[in-house]
Amino acid sequence: MSEEASILAARLVRRLKKEGLSLSTAESCTGGLLASTFTDISGASEWFVQGWVTYSNESKIAQLGVSPKKFEKKGAVSHDVALGMAKGSQSASGSGVSISITGIAGPTGGSENKPVGTVYVAVCVGESYLVRRGEFGGGDRASNKHSFTIFAIQKAIEAWDAHFGRLEAMRIAAAAEQDAGEEIEIDLDQALSSINPNLDTWTENTNWSDEKVTNTIEQLGKDSLGDDAEWLEEQ
Repeated sequence: MSEEASILAARLVRRLKKEGLSLSTAESCTGGLLASTFTDISGASEWFVQGWVTYSNESKIAQLGVSPKKFEKKGAVSHDVALGMAKGSQSASGSGVSISITGIAGPTGGSENKPVGTVYVAVCVGESYLVRRGEFGGGDRASNKHSFTIFAIQKAIEAWDAHFGRLEAMRIAAAAEQDAGEEIEIDLDQALSSINPNLDTWTENTNWSDEKVTNTIEQLGKDSLGDDAEWLEEQ
């Protein structure tokens, strides 16, 4: 694994250790590369719980509990399946954080709507989650797997910082009002919506918003949370 992926993984691990949270992974096209990147870090047994390589649809259903219905409209490389994999990984392992990857590494398997190099990544942090699509066309199978792994870790850090940034914003707002001598009761939905007006409550019938696409590794750091992300809080 590249130095870039190792550095990113170490950054996420520092966050995990600070909050005392554990990590699980669920992969398809990357074949365990994501889990390998994290377990290359010394002391991984303290915070890495479990990883799955669920290559077939059947294994995603049997091992991670992804609903068969999620494959019907858009197939295994989709927003719904990525999210189902991440939530299944988190639930089955008991981890605080989970990351999933499902994509088309190539050189075959692509289509007009999902060319080779297309990937969906989902991240669960507690009850919050983030789903992103990326397209890394032109690379060979190995380079696509590498790009997918870097993309996934970057999105995990983004999700982590957004989640804990919101909690900190709520804490500061509450403390400020208490210091002013006011009795307050925090409504989680209202507080989070004031930070991200696109926030919604997740249900099985959610209609996903149109997606913007990350096209190159150089663009990964330029995405802003909320533009093409589904950040939701389950109640």
